[in-house]
Amino acid sequence: MITSQCQNQLISGLKHTQSSSHQQIRHFSRRRIAYPFYKAPKQGRQGKYEHKTQLRFQMECFLGKPNYKGEYLDNKYFKPSQNHKPKYILPVRERGNPLIDFETGKVKDHKGNLKDDVIPPTANYHDSLHPFPHNKNCKTNFILSHQDRSYIYQKITKDNVPTQQLAVQMGIKIPRLEAVVKLKEIEERWNKKNLVTQELKNMSNTMYKMFPLFNSNQHAENLTEIPVPERTLTSRFLTVAENEPFGPIEASKIYRLPLATDLLKNLDHDESTPSPKQQHYQKQHEPKILRTKSTKRGRSVFEFKQAKVGQVGFRYGTVLRDNKKDRRVDYDESGKMIYALPESG
Repeated sequence: MITSQCQNQLISGLKHTQSSSHQQIRHFSRRRIAYPFYKAPKQGRQGKYEHKTQLRFQMECFLGKPNYKGEYLDNKYFKPSQNHKPKYILPVRERGNPLIDFETGKVKDHKGNLKDDVIPPTANYHDSLHPFPHNKNCKTNFILSHQDRSYIYQKITKDNVPTQQLAVQMGIKIPRLEAVVKLKEIEERWNKKNLVTQELKNMSNTMYKMFPLFNSNQHAENLTEIPVPERTLTSRFLTVAENEPFGPIEASKIYRLPLATDLLKNLDHDESTPSPKQQHYQKQHEPKILRTKSTKRGRSVFEFKQAKVGQVGFRYGTVLRDNKKDRRVDYDESGKMIYALPESG
């Protein structure tokens, strides 16, 4: 028969196991593998020495078969865009069909076979401007064409057209117009010095064809938007209690200014006196001087000394390794750090 004491122990043990199981469920990871939402090809049965995961197999299906150079020519995202239309991955539209034959333009499956019944997926112009399909607020900006940049530089520098008038005419903000003029001056300066190499030209042309072009009739910027300084975003009034002390130190912290005493100390210095920042740098990089006895060291490692009988040499079995970390260090006459020779007698 089970006594009442055994019953109490059994019930307490069950409670303990229930609490521990609940704790395991509570700390269980809720992360799940993000498999594709469309019907993706499955890996099937693997060989004995193949250990690919399902996600790696689907990644290889997405990339396609590489050539001898390791280039995935069948993938439509391999080459950069050349028609001023960005190439962003749109899984909702392509639905697992990113492979296209670069010669015929037809869709291919992950095995390399052509699909005659599948039309190559295309995206409209507005969807192609979003690098993240689910975030419509993130949008690719438009770049100015070569003709627009030359026109802006001609009007501002040579025709002396006011920047405000040109901004209203072209629908471009004033800071962007000033940046165009500055970059155009740098470009002409580099051309005179022959600093523009062929690699820079190729990269510039490739990047120029990847981004959409600006059109003043369709993509005019908001000129009424006024840039707000960062300091004006916070309140300019400070509420201080009556019993709270408020003096020059607190005021200097709020205005982010040094104290008057520090300013007066800096004013007393001459122009030849280094600034506190320079003094700190010099103090960190000044050579450290160490005074010690110099050890005369000849050309030979061994030297003969007068010794007494019974104290000559080292005890048999003593280790004389050269890579010991606790070896004594001396300095020669030039100040170079050397390891001290073992002494005997």
